Amino acid sequence: MTQNIPNPSGAPDAPPVRRVAVRFPVSTPRLMYVLLAVNVVVFLYYFSLPATEQVNFLLRWGKVNAQIARGEYYRLFTAMFLHLNLSHILLNGMALYFFGRDVETLFGSLRFAVIYLLGGLSGSLASFVFTNALSVGASGAIFAIFGAELIYLYRHRNLHGPGGRRLFSRLLAFMFLDLAFGVISASGVGSFRIDNAGHIGGLVGGVVLAWFIGPIYRVHYTPATGQLRVVDENPTADWARYAALYAVVLAALTSYAVRGG
Repeated sequence: MTQNIPNPSGAPDAPPVRRVAVRFPVSTPRLMYVLLAVNVVVFLYYFSLPATEQVNFLLRWGKVNAQIARGEYYRLFTAMFLHLNLSHILLNGMALYFFGRDVETLFGSLRFAVIYLLGGLSGSLASFVFTNALSVGASGAIFAIFGAELIYLYRHRNLHGPGGRRLFSRLLAFMFLDLAFGVISASGVGSFRIDNAGHIGGLVGGVVLAWFIGPIYRVHYTPATGQLRVVDENPTADWARYAALYAVVLAALTSYAVRGG
């Protein structure tokens, strides 16, 4: 669809500006549903256990610094799929559904997987470094998704226009509000503590990853056909190298942190 906009300069020889609608090379979100299902199934199993067994389950698979320092690195990963209670899984599940669906649609399933998993591990590592308490939840990975969508909207602010800029502002406000709740919880208000270190670590991971591996959409015009199309100018070979480099650096930082520097 096209729409002619009058020429503001009034110059008779200047061509009119046209607004056009173009189709993005988007993907159908599927991995998001798989991750959501895994989180829900793990929570239902945990919820079915007796109270004492629930505690043991969290201590067995959650982020426990002393056990990670003994070589149980897998906890940085498994903690991402554990949740304490119904409100915890509902909030993270809703965020994964709404924001994860957007990011997977725009980034593709492979890049979404990299951001979710490596961003989540970045959050777990930050939690290990800056907090000594038991920590569980997908929040680090969720904040990585937030960071990825922020970078996408910033990079394509002209392509998406005012609507994209409004979404960027709303997402930024939502993210800061979430972090503010974490600060409040750290002051002793409420019955649980929000792991802001994990949130910020995931956010930083998502921002860095999205900057280097995220799509770079450009509108291309084909004179022969008069058609406009959107092309991703960040080829798979390039972003895959950056993803691999990030994974190597993250592994080295994890080893350094666990060994006490």
